[in-house]
Amino acid sequence: MGKLLSGRYGFEPDAESIPLTLKECSQKLNLKPSDFVSDGPPTFFEKAFGASGRYLLFLADAVDVKDSPVWKTGYYLLPLEAKDVLAALEKHKGGAAGGEKVLPIEWEADSDAPNEIKEKAMKWGKASQPLFFKCVCKNLELRLYPPWALRRRWKARLRCPKRCQPPMATLL
Repeated sequence: MGKLLSGRYGFEPDAESIPLTLKECSQKLNLKPSDFVSDGPPTFFEKAFGASGRYLLFLADAVDVKDSPVWKTGYYLLPLEAKDVLAALEKHKGGAAGGEKVLPIEWEADSDAPNEIKEKAMKWGKASQPLFFKCVCKNLELRLYPPWALRRRWKARLRCPKRCQPPMATLL
């Protein structure tokens, strides 16, 4: 089983995913053998080479590639963002199952939202877990935005304080 790694160019990965198979990654995320970067840690972990932003890698292990002549053990660079991966794999839907870690949710800012909206937002925040990426934070932050202009519904945003996760948003 492999895993996805995410980080900023010039730095070691700061977030890793739950285990994924190479087959799942190639089918749902369009990973190709030509996306191969290196057998060992890529050089852009130490030096950014002028690149800015974040990278997303798949680390394939020997178990996944043992029967395939085209796949190699090592790092594959994905041209996707973490939020696109969440949408493709739909891992954040359906609530926590079994012994998976559920982080407590705190309000990012005081809101004058009605209690009904706050309860809906908290219920959505709990249902949005388990998180796809492993998180080092002790809690998640939930924020409500009131309706304005053309948007007639309240907007809720759930995020990780250290940005281990891509933020998730919904309309209530």
